Amino acid sequence: MYKQELTVIVQSIIASNTVDEHVKSAKELSDFYSKISSVEHSVSNETLVKGGIALSSSGAADCVDDYLRTVFFIKGIYKALIKLCIDFPERSINILYAGCGPYATLILPLLPLFDKNRIKALLLDINAASIASVQHLLVVSGLDEYQLQLIETDATTYTKPNDFTIDLAISETMHYALTSEPQVAITQNIVSQLPPHGILIPEEITIDLAYTFFDHEPALKNAKQEVKGHKQMQPYPHNVFVDRLFTINKELFSSIIYNSKIESKFYDLPANFENHPDICIFTEIKIFDNIELKTAESYITNPYCVVSLYSINDYSGIQLMYDFSEIPKWSYSLKN
Repeated sequence: MYKQELTVIVQSIIASNTVDEHVKSAKELSDFYSKISSVEHSVSNETLVKGGIALSSSGAADCVDDYLRTVFFIKGIYKALIKLCIDFPERSINILYAGCGPYATLILPLLPLFDKNRIKALLLDINAASIASVQHLLVVSGLDEYQLQLIETDATTYTKPNDFTIDLAISETMHYALTSEPQVAITQNIVSQLPPHGILIPEEITIDLAYTFFDHEPALKNAKQEVKGHKQMQPYPHNVFVDRLFTINKELFSSIIYNSKIESKFYDLPANFENHPDICIFTEIKIFDNIELKTAESYITNPYCVVSLYSINDYSGIQLMYDFSEIPKWSYSLKN
C-alpha cells in the first residue's frame, strides 16, 4: 500500500510545473514520511567532521520541508537516472548518496519508478539514528527488495569499494553560502572517486560576490508559508554584481583546490555605497541539466552578508576567502 502511495506522490513531484504544484506535492511527501516514520529523530546528535557540521537526524529530517529544494533535487536526480539508464541499458546504475539523512529523501521516493535490478546504491550517513530510520522506511514501504547498502560513516573520508563504479553521486549537505555544513569537503572526497562518465548532483554550485543592501534582498525565512519561485521575487534593484568567485563542480577539484581554501583576487571598494552598503555572497545551484535553484528559492540559496562597507575605513580593496578545512566560513582581508 505504501509503495503505491509513494509512487503517486513522486509522480506528482516529477509532473509539477508551478510553484503551487511543487509545494503541494512536496507537502504530500513530507506528510507521507511523518506518517510512516517511527524512529525518534534526535536534535542533539550533530557531528563535527573535518569540513563542517553534519546535521542532527532531526535537522536532516526537517530539510524535506524546504519544499522547492526537495522537488527540484528529486526532479534533477530523476532526469539524471533516466539519462544513465539510456546510456547503460544492460546493467544496474550505481548510486552513491552521501548524507542521506533519516528519510533518504532524494533517492528513496524514486525507487518505485525503476526496476529493482536497475538500481544499486550505497547510502551513507554519519548518524546511526538516520541509518536506522532509512532501514525502517525501506521495510515499511516495501522497498527493502532493492539493492541498497546503508553505511554509517563519515562521507568526507569514505572510500568506495573497488568493485563499485559510481555512476551517480549525490550529496546535499549544505547551508547558505556553503557555510557550516560539509558539502564542499564531501564533494571533494566523492569527486576523487568519480569516473569520467559519473554524474555529480548537484552538478554545479555557483558562488557570486555582489555589493548590495542585504536587508532588501529576497530571502526565504519560512519554507512552509512563503515559498516563491525566482520569477515572483523582486531582487534589490541597486545590487552591483562584482564577480563569480568560484563554481563547485567535478572540474574544480581537479584543478585549483589543494588546501581546503579558496581565495579571490582583490576587488576595488566603491567610493559611494549608499545604495549598496553590504558585501554579500549569492548562491545558485544547477542540480542537473536545466533543473536549478535560484537565489532565495530555498534556505540553501539565501544571500549571505560577509561585512558592511560602513565598517571598513581607509581601504581601497577587499579579498574574500572561503575556508572549509574545519567548519566552512568566509573571511576577508583589506588592501590600503
